[in-house]
Amino acid sequence: MHKLVKRLLIIIASASAIGVMTMNAQPAQAKTTKVKRTAYHANKGNIYTSTSLNQVRAKAKTYQNTTLYVTKHATLKQNGKKKVFYYIDSKKVQGWLWRGYLKAGKATPSVAAMNPAMAKQFVAQTNKYRAAKGMQPVSLDPARMALLKAYKVWFKNDDVDDDAFGLESGKVGLPTDELFSTYAPITNKYDLKNSKRMSQYAVETFMIIGNEQPDYKDADALNPKTTKIGVSWFEVKGKVYTMLLTNLYY
Repeated sequence: MHKLVKRLLIIIASASAIGVMTMNAQPAQAKTTKVKRTAYHANKGNIYTSTSLNQVRAKAKTYQNTTLYVTKHATLKQNGKKKVFYYIDSKKVQGWLWRGYLKAGKATPSVAAMNPAMAKQFVAQTNKYRAAKGMQPVSLDPARMALLKAYKVWFKNDDVDDDAFGLESGKVGLPTDELFSTYAPITNKYDLKNSKRMSQYAVETFMIIGNEQPDYKDADALNPKTTKIGVSWFEVKGKVYTMLLTNLYY
Protein backbone atom coordinates (compact mmCIF):
# COMPACT_ATOMS: atom_id res chain seq x y z
CA MET A 1 0.00 0.00 0.00
CA HIS A 2 2.82 2.37 0.92
CA LYS A 3 4.66 1.53 -2.30
CA LEU A 4 1.56 2.39 -4.35
CA VAL A 5 1.24 5.77 -2.63
CA LYS A 6 4.93 6.51 -3.29
CA ARG A 7 4.52 5.66 -6.96
CA LEU A 8 1.51 7.97 -7.24
CA LEU A 9 3.47 10.77 -5.60
CA ILE A 10 6.34 10.25 -8.03
CA ILE A 11 3.96 10.39 -11.03
CA ILE A 12 2.30 13.58 -9.72
CA ALA A 13 5.68 15.19 -9.06
CA SER A 14 6.88 14.25 -12.54
CA ALA A 15 3.75 15.69 -14.13
CA SER A 16 4.21 18.93 -12.18
CA ALA A 17 7.80 19.19 -13.34
CA ILE A 18 6.73 18.70 -16.95
CA GLY A 19 4.13 21.44 -16.49
CA VAL A 20 6.77 23.82 -15.14
CA MET A 21 9.08 23.00 -18.03
CA THR A 22 6.26 23.61 -20.51
CA MET A 23 5.48 26.97 -18.95
CA ASN A 24 9.12 27.97 -19.05
CA ALA A 25 9.30 27.00 -22.70
CA GLN A 26 6.78 29.66 -23.78
CA PRO A 27 8.21 31.79 -26.64
CA ALA A 28 9.48 35.20 -25.63
CA GLN A 29 7.63 38.29 -26.80
CA ALA A 30 9.00 39.77 -30.02
CA LYS A 31 11.25 42.76 -29.46
CA THR A 32 9.77 45.83 -31.11
CA THR A 33 11.46 49.12 -31.90
CA LYS A 34 9.53 52.36 -31.89
CA VAL A 35 10.15 54.63 -34.86
CA LYS A 36 9.01 58.08 -35.93
CA ARG A 37 5.47 57.95 -37.36
CA THR A 38 6.04 57.70 -41.10
CA ALA A 39 3.68 57.52 -44.06
CA TYR A 40 3.64 54.46 -46.33
CA HIS A 41 1.23 52.77 -48.73
CA ALA A 42 0.74 49.19 -49.95
CA ASN A 43 -1.42 47.25 -52.40
CA LYS A 44 -0.74 43.65 -51.40
CA GLY A 45 0.13 41.42 -48.46
CA ASN A 46 -1.59 40.36 -45.23
CA ILE A 47 -1.90 42.67 -42.25
CA TYR A 48 -1.61 40.53 -39.08
CA THR A 49 -3.17 41.24 -35.71
CA SER A 50 -0.03 40.49 -33.68
CA THR A 51 3.65 39.57 -33.90
CA SER A 52 2.73 35.89 -33.73
CA LEU A 53 1.55 36.26 -37.37
CA ASN A 54 -1.14 33.63 -36.88
CA GLN A 55 -4.22 35.75 -37.56
CA VAL A 56 -4.87 38.01 -40.55
CA ARG A 57 -6.74 41.21 -39.78
CA ALA A 58 -7.05 42.47 -43.36
CA LYS A 59 -5.67 42.42 -46.88
CA ALA A 60 -3.47 45.39 -47.69
CA LYS A 61 -5.12 45.77 -51.10
CA THR A 62 -8.31 46.77 -49.27
CA TYR A 63 -6.44 49.89 -48.14
CA GLN A 64 -4.39 50.53 -51.28
CA ASN A 65 -5.80 54.08 -51.50
CA THR A 66 -5.19 54.74 -47.80
CA THR A 67 -2.03 56.17 -46.28
CA LEU A 68 -0.64 53.69 -43.74
CA TYR A 69 1.36 55.19 -40.87
CA VAL A 70 4.17 53.03 -39.42
CA THR A 71 5.16 53.46 -35.76
CA LYS A 72 7.10 50.25 -34.88
CA HIS A 73 9.42 47.64 -36.40
CA ALA A 74 10.04 44.04 -35.36
CA THR A 75 12.09 41.12 -36.69
CA LEU A 76 9.81 38.09 -36.74
CA LYS A 77 9.97 34.49 -37.92
CA GLN A 78 7.64 33.45 -40.73
CA ASN A 79 7.91 30.00 -42.31
CA GLY A 80 11.26 29.55 -40.62
CA LYS A 81 12.71 32.77 -42.04
CA LYS A 82 13.45 36.00 -40.23
CA LYS A 83 11.66 39.02 -41.71
CA VAL A 84 11.22 42.63 -40.66
CA PHE A 85 7.59 43.61 -40.15
CA TYR A 86 6.23 47.13 -39.73
CA TYR A 87 3.37 48.01 -37.40
CA ILE A 88 0.64 50.09 -39.01
CA ASP A 89 -1.19 52.44 -36.69
CA SER A 90 -3.72 54.20 -38.92
CA LYS A 91 -7.34 55.20 -38.30
CA LYS A 92 -8.74 52.60 -40.69
CA VAL A 93 -6.50 49.65 -39.83
CA GLN A 94 -3.85 48.51 -37.35
CA GLY A 95 -1.52 45.54 -37.52
CA TRP A 96 1.74 44.06 -38.79
CA LEU A 97 2.75 43.98 -42.47
CA TRP A 98 5.99 42.74 -44.03
CA ARG A 99 8.11 45.72 -45.00
CA GLY A 100 8.63 44.38 -48.53
CA TYR A 101 4.99 45.20 -49.32
CA LEU A 102 5.25 48.79 -48.10
CA LYS A 103 6.29 51.78 -50.18
CA ALA A 104 7.35 55.07 -48.67
CA GLY A 105 5.05 58.06 -49.05
CA LYS A 106 1.36 58.83 -48.85
CA ALA A 107 -1.11 56.88 -50.96
CA THR A 108 -2.46 58.54 -54.08
CA PRO A 109 -6.02 57.37 -54.73
CA SER A 110 -6.65 56.07 -58.23
CA VAL A 111 -8.95 57.95 -60.57
CA ALA A 112 -11.46 55.09 -60.31
CA ALA A 113 -11.42 55.28 -56.51
CA MET A 114 -12.12 59.03 -56.60
CA ASN A 115 -14.98 58.77 -59.11
CA PRO A 116 -17.89 58.52 -56.63
CA ALA A 117 -16.77 61.63 -54.74
CA MET A 118 -16.13 63.58 -57.95
CA ALA A 119 -19.50 62.66 -59.45
CA LYS A 120 -21.26 63.76 -56.28
CA GLN A 121 -19.42 67.09 -56.32
CA PHE A 122 -20.18 67.61 -60.00
CA VAL A 123 -23.90 66.98 -59.58
CA ALA A 124 -24.08 69.27 -56.56
CA GLN A 125 -22.47 72.13 -58.50
CA THR A 126 -24.62 71.43 -61.58
CA ASN A 127 -27.80 71.67 -59.56
CA LYS A 128 -26.59 74.85 -57.87
CA TYR A 129 -26.20 76.47 -61.31
CA ARG A 130 -29.52 75.05 -62.50
CA ALA A 131 -31.33 76.36 -59.44
CA ALA A 132 -29.95 79.83 -60.15
CA LYS A 133 -31.58 79.58 -63.59
CA GLY A 134 -34.85 78.28 -62.19
CA MET A 135 -34.33 74.75 -63.56
CA GLN A 136 -35.18 71.42 -61.98
CA PRO A 137 -32.22 69.43 -60.60
CA VAL A 138 -30.58 66.56 -62.49
CA SER A 139 -29.63 63.19 -61.07
CA LEU A 140 -27.05 60.53 -61.81
CA ASP A 141 -28.50 57.84 -64.06
CA PRO A 142 -27.38 54.28 -63.14
CA ALA A 143 -27.51 53.17 -66.81
CA ARG A 144 -25.27 56.01 -67.98
CA MET A 145 -22.88 55.46 -65.08
CA ALA A 146 -22.70 51.76 -66.00
CA LEU A 147 -21.94 52.68 -69.61
CA LEU A 148 -19.13 54.97 -68.50
CA LYS A 149 -17.56 52.14 -66.51
CA ALA A 150 -17.16 50.22 -69.77
CA TYR A 151 -14.93 52.93 -71.26
CA LYS A 152 -12.11 50.46 -71.97
CA VAL A 153 -14.34 48.85 -74.60
CA TRP A 154 -15.47 51.93 -76.50
CA PHE A 155 -12.82 54.60 -75.84
CA LYS A 156 -9.95 53.87 -78.20
CA ASN A 157 -7.14 55.97 -79.66
CA ASP A 158 -8.19 59.01 -77.61
CA ASP A 159 -11.68 58.95 -79.09
CA VAL A 160 -15.08 57.28 -78.83
CA ASP A 161 -15.58 54.20 -81.00
CA ASP A 162 -19.17 54.84 -82.16
CA ASP A 163 -19.96 51.22 -82.97
CA ALA A 164 -18.63 49.85 -79.69
CA PHE A 165 -20.29 52.70 -77.81
CA GLY A 166 -23.65 51.89 -79.39
CA LEU A 167 -23.28 48.21 -78.58
CA GLU A 168 -22.45 48.89 -74.93
CA SER A 169 -25.30 51.41 -74.75
CA GLY A 170 -27.77 48.70 -75.76
CA LYS A 171 -26.46 46.39 -73.02
CA VAL A 172 -27.52 48.88 -70.33
CA GLY A 173 -30.84 49.78 -71.97
CA LEU A 174 -29.81 53.05 -73.61
CA PRO A 175 -30.30 54.08 -77.28
CA THR A 176 -27.82 52.36 -79.60
CA ASP A 177 -27.94 54.74 -82.54
CA GLU A 178 -27.22 58.10 -80.94
CA LEU A 179 -24.04 59.51 -79.48
CA PHE A 180 -24.62 61.94 -76.64
CA SER A 181 -21.26 62.43 -75.00
CA THR A 182 -18.87 65.27 -74.28
CA TYR A 183 -15.35 64.60 -73.10
CA ALA A 184 -12.03 66.32 -72.55
CA PRO A 185 -8.51 65.35 -71.47
CA ILE A 186 -7.14 66.75 -68.20
CA THR A 187 -3.54 67.80 -68.78
CA ASN A 188 -2.81 70.37 -66.10
CA LYS A 189 -1.02 68.82 -63.10
CA TYR A 190 -2.87 71.19 -60.77
CA ASP A 191 -6.21 69.89 -62.02
CA LEU A 192 -5.02 66.30 -61.49
CA LYS A 193 -4.02 67.03 -57.89
CA ASN A 194 -7.12 65.64 -56.17
CA SER A 195 -10.78 64.78 -56.56
CA LYS A 196 -11.96 68.32 -55.84
CA ARG A 197 -9.78 69.79 -58.57
CA MET A 198 -10.72 67.16 -61.16
CA SER A 199 -14.39 67.67 -60.38
CA GLN A 200 -13.99 71.43 -60.74
CA TYR A 201 -12.21 70.91 -64.06
CA ALA A 202 -15.29 69.05 -65.33
CA VAL A 203 -17.55 71.84 -64.07
CA GLU A 204 -15.49 74.44 -65.90
CA THR A 205 -15.26 72.34 -69.05
CA PHE A 206 -18.93 71.37 -69.34
CA MET A 207 -20.69 74.40 -67.85
CA ILE A 208 -18.58 77.54 -67.55
CA ILE A 209 -17.41 80.08 -70.09
CA GLY A 210 -15.82 83.52 -69.85
CA ASN A 211 -15.18 84.90 -66.38
CA GLU A 212 -16.16 81.65 -64.66
CA GLN A 213 -19.87 82.35 -64.96
CA PRO A 214 -22.51 79.63 -65.49
CA ASP A 215 -23.83 81.32 -68.60
CA TYR A 216 -22.76 78.82 -71.25
CA LYS A 217 -26.13 78.56 -73.02
CA ASP A 218 -25.12 75.51 -75.04
CA ALA A 219 -24.03 73.46 -72.03
CA ASP A 220 -25.88 70.13 -72.03
CA ALA A 221 -25.77 69.95 -68.22
CA LEU A 222 -27.61 73.29 -68.02
CA ASN A 223 -30.21 72.51 -70.65
CA PRO A 224 -33.77 72.53 -69.23
CA LYS A 225 -34.48 69.27 -71.07
CA THR A 226 -31.64 67.47 -69.29
CA THR A 227 -32.93 65.37 -66.40
CA LYS A 228 -30.42 62.52 -66.16
CA ILE A 229 -26.66 62.53 -66.53
CA GLY A 230 -23.66 60.28 -66.25
CA VAL A 231 -20.25 61.73 -65.46
CA SER A 232 -16.94 59.97 -65.06
CA TRP A 233 -13.18 60.33 -65.02
CA PHE A 234 -10.94 57.60 -66.39
CA GLU A 235 -7.33 56.97 -67.29
CA VAL A 236 -6.19 55.66 -70.66
CA LYS A 237 -2.53 55.25 -71.58
CA GLY A 238 -1.39 57.70 -68.94
CA LYS A 239 -3.97 60.36 -69.82
CA VAL A 240 -6.94 61.26 -67.66
CA TYR A 241 -10.24 62.12 -69.32
CA THR A 242 -13.54 63.39 -68.02
CA MET A 243 -16.80 62.58 -69.82
CA LEU A 244 -20.39 63.72 -69.51
CA LEU A 245 -23.41 61.81 -70.80
CA THR A 246 -26.90 63.37 -70.87
CA ASN A 247 -30.38 62.32 -71.95
CA LEU A 248 -30.45 64.85 -74.80
CA TYR A 249 -30.93 63.50 -78.32
CA TYR A 250 -30.03 65.56 -81.36
